[in-house]
Amino acid sequence: MALKRIKILDSLLASKIAAGEVIERPASAVKELIENSIDAGATSITVYIVEGGKRLIRVVDNGEGISRVDAPLAFYRHATSKISSEEDLESIRTMGFRGEALASIAAVARVTLKARRAGELTGTCVTIEGGGEPSISEDGCPEGTSIEVKDLFYNTPARLKFLRSPESEFARIADVFKTIALASPDRRFRLIHGSSKPVESQPGTLRERIADLFGTEVSKKIIEVKNPLIAGYIGSHELTYPNLRSFHIFVNGRAVRDKAVNRAVIEAYGAIINDSFPFAVLDLKMPPEDVDVNIHPAKSEVRFKNPRFVYDTVKGAVRGALATGLLPKPAEYAKSNGVFARGNFQGHAMASENEAGYAFNRTGPLVFSEDLSGVKNPELSGLEPVGQIWGEFLVAEGDDFFYIIDQHGAAERIAYEKLKERYRGGEISSQMLLIPERVETTPEERDSIIATIEYLGRLGFEVEDFGPSSSLGGQTFIIKSVPDILSSRNTSALVKAVSKDLSGAGTGAEDRIDEALMRIACHSVIRGQRGLTREEGKALLKNLADIDFAGHCPHGRPVVKKFSRKEIDGIFNR
Repeated sequence: MALKRIKILDSLLASKIAAGEVIERPASAVKELIENSIDAGATSITVYIVEGGKRLIRVVDNGEGISRVDAPLAFYRHATSKISSEEDLESIRTMGFRGEALASIAAVARVTLKARRAGELTGTCVTIEGGGEPSISEDGCPEGTSIEVKDLFYNTPARLKFLRSPESEFARIADVFKTIALASPDRRFRLIHGSSKPVESQPGTLRERIADLFGTEVSKKIIEVKNPLIAGYIGSHELTYPNLRSFHIFVNGRAVRDKAVNRAVIEAYGAIINDSFPFAVLDLKMPPEDVDVNIHPAKSEVRFKNPRFVYDTVKGAVRGALATGLLPKPAEYAKSNGVFARGNFQGHAMASENEAGYAFNRTGPLVFSEDLSGVKNPELSGLEPVGQIWGEFLVAEGDDFFYIIDQHGAAERIAYEKLKERYRGGEISSQMLLIPERVETTPEERDSIIATIEYLGRLGFEVEDFGPSSSLGGQTFIIKSVPDILSSRNTSALVKAVSKDLSGAGTGAEDRIDEALMRIACHSVIRGQRGLTREEGKALLKNLADIDFAGHCPHGRPVVKKFSRKEIDGIFNR
């Protein structure tokens, strides 16, 4: 007779296992308790932490409280006041809804709940340890709710030993606290950890909440995003971070993790930032029936009914905010009637230098357009060039303003935008080299080129295998053609760098095209001093006016600096 191997776990053990799905560490408990306070209508929430939450977590709020009848029921699994039928799952409007949080916490800690509803003479105290039976008594507590969690995971040592130091656990708690506080700027939040200075934020605007939590310097570098479906702030190119901890994405006020939304934000920036992540606090306002929040025990992931629409909407909103936030506000300027300071310009045409790769060359591939029908920055198109400084900076005049423009950065931006337009239109035109260029590679460089050779072709490089490399141990390749913007420049190092960009870890080649285009654009533009004719200066301004993000080069450095007549008058006390 076969032995019976399957056993039904007792309810206490099962509750501890289930608790692990919802409560992973102290920060998880803090998140669930604060969200309960928000659902209770609290306008003031205070969180007390001792030893990173391992010794004590206490959340106190001024919400509606819990009645004596309901208080003990709150600790039973799947006991909730927020949904009552299967249909309710299709339009969830509260932070919590499963009725698991308090039951999960109580299964692995010593918990005391004190609550009193408005109008009640006395409150209720419920104590419970390790998922046991609750003890109930009267208590003279204030209106609202206080939940105290002591000795988290005291009865699950396997989970307890995986917790990190108190400082590390508190850092996670602080991240959770800040994220939830960002979603509710109209509420007062306080976080107290031992003798450390409290983190505190009074009710106010979202910009004020960002200043409270991240500092005034951060709040000075953010751009508002306004859209019928999206509200919040994003950082300028100066506000970047090495990881995604700077992203705070919400759906109807609920903090979520969503790769598609994150990607939409990053791609909206394009090459404005490089190998880093922007700051973002964005709340997507979606009909509850169009988003499923019931797919993860911690309610941190969602599923959209129309993910492509969400992606396009987020990317468009962020890109639109960047377009208006990086440049001064557009204004129509009449062309200046001032006298052209011809002495400040060089009289020769740059085309005579026979540098076909230089972005200002009127006879090369980047011909300046006289058609301003696609102007995106009319403020720049209304300027008149009046001179140069040190052969590197163009000076342009408008009504009551003048601008200093970094010629190299502007040329690089123009080249990048035109390359991007050509790539999206099909392929970038090539120019055959008179003498093919030889490229020796290491094994790693060989693998990158082979893996990305199709994309190199679409970018204008014709690269062929030429046998093993005797000097570097990889392969020898021959470059027969290059993008026409590069002309006859040395491109062996560029091909290696572009193939490395395209084969970067974590994403496919198509996702890294912008990095490759940015590198090609940078390589195509001559650095250093360069004299401009008046016509070339005007052409530069017109091309700069016709591209997105003309105020910054592809690397995010400023290209345009604006000065007002008022500023200049002030310098001379006029």
